[in-house]
Amino acid sequence: YMGAVFEEICKQWLWRQNKQGLLPFTFLSLGRWWGSDPRKKSEAEIDIIASDGENCLLFCECKWTNEPVDASVLETLLERSQLLSATNRHYIVFSKSGFTDACCEIAKNIGHVRLVTFAEMM
Repeated sequence: YMGAVFEEICKQWLWRQNKQGLLPFTFLSLGRWWGSDPRKKSEAEIDIIASDGENCLLFCECKWTNEPVDASVLETLLERSQLLSATNRHYIVFSKSGFTDACCEIAKNIGHVRLVTFAEMM
């Protein structure tokens, strides 16, 4: 139950950040994405995608768990984002409990990745 509530809190935070011009681009819409992953022959889901209506996409994953988010969560988001075409890609991972060192290191090396804790949102 809290996972869905946390996703809604993340959406509201994104709208506030968007209004204040604090994101990499100004988006016009956001929502959940479901689709098919032909490489894995399975369904794929991305918690939140924001779009400027042109070539910029912001891919977001929301994790409401008691453990810090591991690198595998970010790696999955990066992989699933390749299912959509965009020239300009940015990523945010939201977490209730922070992030592992490995996740922080990957985010740092990739660039265009922001790791946001629940405490930062409040």
